[in-house]
Amino acid sequence: MKMTHRTKALVWVGGVGLVLVALGVTLWVRRFHRYTPAEVVLDVRAAFASRNAPRPVEKFLELRYGPLTEPANRQKAFLDFFNVGHIEGLQILVSRTPKPYQQAGINAMAQWVADYRRTMSPEERQALREHLASDKARDTLKEATAKYLSQDVRYRAATAPVIAELMTTLSTIQKP
Repeated sequence: MKMTHRTKALVWVGGVGLVLVALGVTLWVRRFHRYTPAEVVLDVRAAFASRNAPRPVEKFLELRYGPLTEPANRQKAFLDFFNVGHIEGLQILVSRTPKPYQQAGINAMAQWVADYRRTMSPEERQALREHLASDKARDTLKEATAKYLSQDVRYRAATAPVIAELMTTLSTIQKP
């Protein structure tokens, strides 16, 4: 059976398309790990919708994770700070945020983490402590630490207030 010129071209274009998709997926996974494009869309939507809010950090977190009156939503927001792909995504967002807004946003995020720690109920603390005691969570924390330390020193310096609050929260949670 002889293939026509058109059929050969379609097979060739389809093959090239598959290779490009595979290459794109491979590059995405190498850079963002488990941070899916769907999560990126959720983050970008929440960021655009919250950028002019009086309290943009809280609005972002609420739009992204749901009502912050729910302990599970607050915990998910907190734990996403240790999502390796999310760390990469935040680095990209921070690096593209205009300087006048950059530090204010970082400080507001650090304040949210401090408020989260301060207002957690004993049940929330216990649930987070149990989650963090798992092997999977410990591996996630190790990966997140390595990813954060691999970032540009200026980014690490700028985000130090958030990291300090995250570490304080982890330290506080470990105490019964």
